[in-house]
Amino acid sequence: MDRESVIGLLSDLVTIDSVNPSLSPSHPGELELANYLKEWFEMRGIVYKEQRVKNGRSNLIARLGGGERKLLIVSHMDTVGIDTMTIPPFDPRIEGDRLYGRGSADTKGGMTATLLALEGLLGHELPGEIIFAATMDEEFEAVGVDRLVEEVTADAAIVIEPVDMKAVVAHKGFAWIEFDIGGRAAHGSDTEFGIDAIMGCGQLLGRLSELDDLISETGHELLGRASLHASQVSGGEGWSTYPAYCRLRVERRTLPDETESDIQEEIDEIISSLRNNGIDIKGRIIFFRKATEISPDEDIVHSLMSAANSLCMEIQLGGMEGWPEAGILNQSGIPSVVFGPSGCKGHEAEEFVSIESVIACSRIIKQTALEFLSLPGP
Repeated sequence: MDRESVIGLLSDLVTIDSVNPSLSPSHPGELELANYLKEWFEMRGIVYKEQRVKNGRSNLIARLGGGERKLLIVSHMDTVGIDTMTIPPFDPRIEGDRLYGRGSADTKGGMTATLLALEGLLGHELPGEIIFAATMDEEFEAVGVDRLVEEVTADAAIVIEPVDMKAVVAHKGFAWIEFDIGGRAAHGSDTEFGIDAIMGCGQLLGRLSELDDLISETGHELLGRASLHASQVSGGEGWSTYPAYCRLRVERRTLPDETESDIQEEIDEIISSLRNNGIDIKGRIIFFRKATEISPDEDIVHSLMSAANSLCMEIQLGGMEGWPEAGILNQSGIPSVVFGPSGCKGHEAEEFVSIESVIACSRIIKQTALEFLSLPGP
């Protein structure tokens, strides 16, 4: 594998607009990228299937080799939007070791590394099976990986994300929480009748700040502290009207030992205390993804680190503050390590990936597959 082949494939992928339409409805989603991958597989004789998910959007699942031992490699096709970008999003630009463009880091750089690793394995008689899944919708609700595990299982997985060449064995989860605060509309001068819903939201924010201080007192060795932040607030009709309604949306970032029930208990306690103060308030969890972690002693972690060592490279264990698709795989009984190239974290105004790290990542993925599939079965 050489630098030019990496630049060529990665540039092709970045040129394709695969912005998630659930985030930016004017964009086409993963279809064009999936079609590119189909052609890429067909040209190399790699068997694949399309797995329908929803709204005409699909996962793409390719397989190499055969046998009982199976390694799953997952890389999502979708990207976040482009509205905040300060560079042309789909016009790849190279400066030194960096390739710029939307998705270059998250996660088309890692996808490039994986595809070239698969290409390099075509001449090998594999002792097991490699399953490559290009998933949809990771950047929104990750329904692609939910659908994937309905049909696909494996002994372990590598989930591709831009994690600076670390072997990520733990990641945070999150809860999206929505609070509705009621008031009573009235003229701004009618202090006896009007009830200010936004003032009630102010009291809620105070309680949430206290909760954030409380949960910051404990942490995780690789992940740091749990957290929460206020994401969106809406309410009110005009300068001279008491607001009858206010909605607050909050994100709570969780650690592996925290459950959805734990978060609901926090919400219920805050609601109860505010209701005792006369505030009309409701709250609910809209969406939840659990934090997970695996043991550093899992075979896939050992294989990944051993592969790097055999190539005279060294990678460290790490944690990930975001939520990757590994969460669903771990909960489905597929121990999953997150791995991928260096660059920015993704989602940035000038997104880029390190070309040399894509090359290194590809070599490590190829060697990891050979080592893991050669291990005795579970």
